[in-house]
Amino acid sequence: MNAIIYDCEIIKAIPPQLQTGIKYCKGWRDFKNMGISVIGAYDYLENRYRVFMSDNFDEFQKLVDKRDKIIGFNSLAFDNKLCAANRIIVRDSKSYDLLAEVWKAKGLGSEFDIENSHRYLGLGLDKLAEVNLGLNKTGHGDLAPIQWQQGKIGAVIDYCLTDVHLTKRLISRILETGQLLDSHTESYGKLIKIPFFIK
Repeated sequence: MNAIIYDCEIIKAIPPQLQTGIKYCKGWRDFKNMGISVIGAYDYLENRYRVFMSDNFDEFQKLVDKRDKIIGFNSLAFDNKLCAANRIIVRDSKSYDLLAEVWKAKGLGSEFDIENSHRYLGLGLDKLAEVNLGLNKTGHGDLAPIQWQQGKIGAVIDYCLTDVHLTKRLISRILETGQLLDSHTESYGKLIKIPFFIK
Protein backbone atom coordinates (compact mmCIF):
# COMPACT_ATOMS: atom_id res chain seq x y z
CA MET A 1 0.00 0.00 0.00
CA ASN A 2 1.42 3.35 -1.06
CA ALA A 3 0.45 5.14 2.16
CA ILE A 4 1.71 6.48 5.46
CA ILE A 5 0.16 6.96 8.88
CA TYR A 6 1.29 10.05 10.75
CA ASP A 7 0.84 11.98 13.98
CA CYS A 8 2.22 15.32 15.23
CA GLU A 9 3.12 16.60 18.68
CA ILE A 10 3.38 20.28 19.55
CA ILE A 11 6.00 22.40 21.31
CA LYS A 12 3.87 24.96 23.18
CA ALA A 13 1.40 23.76 25.81
CA ILE A 14 -2.34 24.34 25.82
CA PRO A 15 -3.97 26.50 28.52
CA PRO A 16 -5.39 26.46 31.17
CA GLN A 17 -2.93 24.21 33.07
CA LEU A 18 -0.38 26.97 33.63
CA GLN A 19 2.98 25.89 34.99
CA THR A 20 5.96 28.09 35.72
CA GLY A 21 8.64 27.99 33.04
CA ILE A 22 6.35 26.49 30.37
CA LYS A 23 5.51 28.35 27.13
CA TYR A 24 1.88 28.31 25.97
CA CYS A 25 -0.04 28.98 22.80
CA LYS A 26 -3.58 30.40 22.87
CA GLY A 27 -5.44 27.09 22.52
CA TRP A 28 -6.05 24.03 20.34
CA ARG A 29 -6.80 26.19 17.25
CA ASP A 30 -3.67 28.38 17.52
CA PHE A 31 -1.81 26.35 14.89
CA LYS A 32 0.52 29.20 13.97
CA ASN A 33 2.00 29.42 17.47
CA MET A 34 2.02 25.78 18.57
CA GLY A 35 5.12 24.65 16.75
CA ILE A 36 5.83 21.01 15.89
CA SER A 37 8.14 19.06 18.19
CA VAL A 38 8.00 15.72 16.41
CA ILE A 39 6.17 13.94 13.61
CA GLY A 40 5.91 10.18 13.86
CA ALA A 41 5.05 8.10 10.80
CA TYR A 42 4.65 4.55 9.59
CA ASP A 43 5.47 3.99 5.92
CA TYR A 44 3.55 1.04 4.49
CA LEU A 45 5.63 0.94 1.32
CA GLU A 46 8.92 0.54 3.20
CA ASN A 47 7.37 -1.21 6.23
CA ARG A 48 9.10 1.02 8.76
CA TYR A 49 8.50 3.68 11.35
CA ARG A 50 10.03 7.13 10.86
CA VAL A 51 10.69 10.13 13.13
CA PHE A 52 10.85 13.70 11.84
CA MET A 53 11.97 16.78 13.76
CA SER A 54 13.04 20.29 12.75
CA ASP A 55 16.25 19.03 11.14
CA ASN A 56 14.42 16.70 8.71
CA PHE A 57 10.90 18.08 8.21
CA ASP A 58 11.81 18.43 4.54
CA GLU A 59 12.16 14.62 4.40
CA PHE A 60 8.63 14.27 5.77
CA GLN A 61 7.35 16.59 3.04
CA LYS A 62 9.09 14.46 0.41
CA LEU A 63 7.52 11.32 1.89
CA VAL A 64 4.04 12.88 1.92
CA ASP A 65 4.46 13.98 -1.70
CA LYS A 66 5.43 10.45 -2.78
CA ARG A 67 2.55 8.61 -1.09
CA ASP A 68 -0.99 8.29 -2.41
CA LYS A 69 -2.75 8.16 0.95
CA ILE A 70 -1.95 9.99 4.19
CA ILE A 71 -3.68 8.40 7.19
CA GLY A 72 -4.18 10.00 10.58
CA PHE A 73 -6.45 10.22 13.60
CA ASN A 74 -8.09 13.65 13.79
CA SER A 75 -5.70 14.69 11.03
CA LEU A 76 -8.16 16.77 9.00
CA ALA A 77 -9.04 18.99 11.95
CA PHE A 78 -5.63 19.06 13.62
CA ASP A 79 -2.46 17.52 12.15
CA ASN A 80 -2.95 18.71 8.57
CA LYS A 81 -3.66 22.26 9.77
CA LEU A 82 -0.69 22.20 12.16
CA CYS A 83 1.57 21.07 9.33
CA ALA A 84 0.22 23.79 7.02
CA ALA A 85 0.97 26.43 9.65
CA ASN A 86 4.56 25.15 9.62
CA ARG A 87 4.90 25.10 5.81
CA ILE A 88 4.40 21.34 5.47
CA ILE A 89 1.64 20.56 2.99
CA VAL A 90 -0.54 17.51 3.60
CA ARG A 91 -3.42 17.74 1.15
CA ASP A 92 -6.86 16.92 2.55
CA SER A 93 -7.66 15.26 -0.79
CA LYS A 94 -5.02 12.59 -0.02
CA SER A 95 -6.02 12.23 3.63
CA TYR A 96 -7.93 9.49 5.39
CA ASP A 97 -8.91 10.61 8.89
CA LEU A 98 -9.91 7.58 10.97
CA LEU A 99 -11.65 9.70 13.61
CA ALA A 100 -13.77 11.48 11.00
CA GLU A 101 -14.65 8.10 9.45
CA VAL A 102 -15.76 6.74 12.84
CA TRP A 103 -17.94 9.82 13.35
CA LYS A 104 -19.48 9.44 9.90
CA ALA A 105 -20.12 5.72 10.44
CA LYS A 106 -22.02 6.60 13.62
CA GLY A 107 -24.10 9.26 11.85
CA LEU A 108 -22.36 12.20 13.52
CA GLY A 109 -20.99 13.81 10.36
CA SER A 110 -17.30 14.32 9.68
CA GLU A 111 -16.82 17.51 11.72
CA PHE A 112 -17.09 17.98 15.48
CA ASP A 113 -20.35 19.59 16.62
CA ILE A 114 -19.55 21.58 19.76
CA GLU A 115 -23.23 21.95 20.67
CA ASN A 116 -23.62 18.17 20.85
CA SER A 117 -20.17 17.36 22.23
CA HIS A 118 -21.56 14.68 24.58
CA ARG A 119 -22.28 12.51 21.51
CA TYR A 120 -18.54 12.22 20.81
CA LEU A 121 -17.48 11.00 24.25
CA GLY A 122 -15.72 7.63 24.21
CA LEU A 123 -14.75 7.81 20.53
CA GLY A 124 -11.09 8.82 20.93
CA LEU A 125 -8.02 6.81 19.97
CA ASP A 126 -7.44 5.55 23.50
CA LYS A 127 -10.92 4.09 23.89
CA LEU A 128 -11.08 2.67 20.36
CA ALA A 129 -7.70 0.98 20.88
CA GLU A 130 -8.75 -0.36 24.28
CA VAL A 131 -11.99 -1.88 23.00
CA ASN A 132 -10.62 -3.23 19.70
CA LEU A 133 -7.02 -4.11 20.56
CA GLY A 134 -6.78 -4.36 24.33
CA LEU A 135 -4.16 -1.58 24.18
CA ASN A 136 -3.99 2.01 25.42
CA LYS A 137 -2.19 5.23 24.63
CA THR A 138 0.93 5.91 26.70
CA GLY A 139 0.08 9.52 27.58
CA HIS A 140 -2.05 12.53 26.75
CA GLY A 141 -1.62 15.08 23.97
CA ASP A 142 -1.90 18.03 26.33
CA LEU A 143 1.02 16.73 28.43
CA ALA A 144 3.35 16.07 25.48
CA PRO A 145 4.38 19.74 24.97
CA ILE A 146 5.06 20.13 28.69
CA GLN A 147 7.26 17.02 28.63
CA TRP A 148 9.00 18.33 25.50
CA GLN A 149 9.83 21.64 27.16
CA GLN A 150 11.07 19.76 30.23
CA GLY A 151 13.56 17.92 28.02
CA LYS A 152 11.72 14.58 28.08
CA ILE A 153 12.26 14.17 24.34
CA GLY A 154 12.32 10.38 24.32
CA ALA A 155 9.01 10.17 26.18
CA VAL A 156 7.33 12.47 23.65
CA ILE A 157 8.71 10.55 20.66
CA ASP A 158 7.60 7.27 22.27
CA TYR A 159 4.12 8.69 22.88
CA CYS A 160 3.87 9.94 19.30
CA LEU A 161 4.98 6.63 17.78
CA THR A 162 2.58 4.72 20.04
CA ASP A 163 -0.31 6.78 18.64
CA VAL A 164 0.90 5.97 15.12
CA HIS A 165 1.14 2.27 16.02
CA LEU A 166 -2.36 2.17 17.55
CA THR A 167 -3.79 3.88 14.46
CA LYS A 168 -1.98 1.35 12.27
CA ARG A 169 -3.42 -1.56 14.25
CA LEU A 170 -6.94 -0.13 13.95
CA ILE A 171 -6.48 0.37 10.20
CA SER A 172 -5.31 -3.26 9.95
CA ARG A 173 -8.52 -4.36 11.69
CA ILE A 174 -10.58 -2.33 9.22
CA LEU A 175 -8.68 -3.76 6.25
CA GLU A 176 -9.27 -7.30 7.56
CA THR A 177 -12.91 -7.01 8.64
CA GLY A 178 -14.30 -3.70 7.39
CA GLN A 179 -15.44 -2.79 10.89
CA LEU A 180 -14.48 -1.87 14.43
CA LEU A 181 -16.07 -2.49 17.78
CA ASP A 182 -17.90 0.67 18.78
CA SER A 183 -16.25 2.24 21.82
CA HIS A 184 -19.01 4.79 22.35
CA THR A 185 -20.34 4.86 25.90
CA GLU A 186 -23.92 4.40 24.68
CA SER A 187 -23.27 1.41 22.41
CA TYR A 188 -20.17 -0.27 23.79
CA GLY A 189 -19.21 -3.39 21.88
CA LYS A 190 -21.47 -2.95 18.84
CA LEU A 191 -19.86 -3.28 15.43
CA ILE A 192 -19.60 -0.23 13.19
CA LYS A 193 -18.68 -0.49 9.52
CA ILE A 194 -15.75 1.72 8.59
CA PRO A 195 -15.00 2.14 4.88
CA PHE A 196 -11.38 2.35 3.77
CA PHE A 197 -10.72 3.41 0.20
CA ILE A 198 -7.35 3.27 -1.53
CA LYS A 199 -7.34 5.66 -4.47
